[in-house]
Amino acid sequence: MTKTTEPDKYRQAAMLPEHIEESLRTLSALRLPPELRVCIFGVGASALAADVLSDYADGASRSPIYVIRGTELPGWADESTAVIAVSYSGDTCEVLDAYEKAHVRGCKIACITSGGKLLEKCASNGDRAVRLPPGLVSRDAFGYIIGSIAAVIEAMGVCKAATDLEALIPELKRHRDEIVDKGYAQDMAMRLLDRIPVIYSLGSMRSSAIRWKAQINENTEFLSFCGSLPEFNHNEIVGWTGDCNSELFVPVVIYDENASQSMKNMTDTSMDILTEKGFDIVTYTVSGSGNLEKNLKCILMGDLVSIKMACVRRTITA
Repeated sequence: MTKTTEPDKYRQAAMLPEHIEESLRTLSALRLPPELRVCIFGVGASALAADVLSDYADGASRSPIYVIRGTELPGWADESTAVIAVSYSGDTCEVLDAYEKAHVRGCKIACITSGGKLLEKCASNGDRAVRLPPGLVSRDAFGYIIGSIAAVIEAMGVCKAATDLEALIPELKRHRDEIVDKGYAQDMAMRLLDRIPVIYSLGSMRSSAIRWKAQINENTEFLSFCGSLPEFNHNEIVGWTGDCNSELFVPVVIYDENASQSMKNMTDTSMDILTEKGFDIVTYTVSGSGNLEKNLKCILMGDLVSIKMACVRRTITA
């Protein structure tokens, strides 16, 4: 892995609100034909950005948004389906394969990429392409990717993702400044070192937990896993309390302050059991007006934590 400096990497991650803002400003005049069904193809950071918007759309859209980490289109995908192919590099083999299959099916296709073969295919076939800024690794382009996807699905009339995302930018900046000024990321990073973090969240914030895991994997070159609550209560709790190897792991709970009381009670019960068994639980409490805001706040925090961990482990140089 190419070594970068911690100040540069940290500064890049902290610019998430500005990256979203820039992408939305660039795409403010985007217009696309309306579609009722949307499939988003991507892997890694592209799929994670789509996950955040899919979670949001569950409560805000008149139709679902399907995120597919692979190459196969659903059987119902046809000329009335919009396919959004997302690949930062433009050379992701899974996305290129899915693009070809969508083209054969007659789907309406929009591509989000910085270049590569995907952009070439779009130009050749007359499909709409949204250009991302070049020169980044895909996980550092997360803000640009989510802003671009939001703009595309709003332009299709699916939901007001771009409008709602833009409204969150001032709060995301405030949240970012608080994390940086008070050293929250550094404090949490030190608690996660030398153990394997396992990130848990409620289902509505699953994309946050996946992003934390992925960023720890990639930035720190360290194992990390994730799971969901209350599913945890039905199986994994047994492993945590019965496996002698569990001391190698540290549970990290993304605690939703706005969850229903029943969900809070389930989360609290799980945490109480782990505490009684002697586990040092790391908790990150988040609040917000909806899961779009909460997921983005958590992702911002998790990105910064992973970079601080990486600096200590010297996978990113100070």
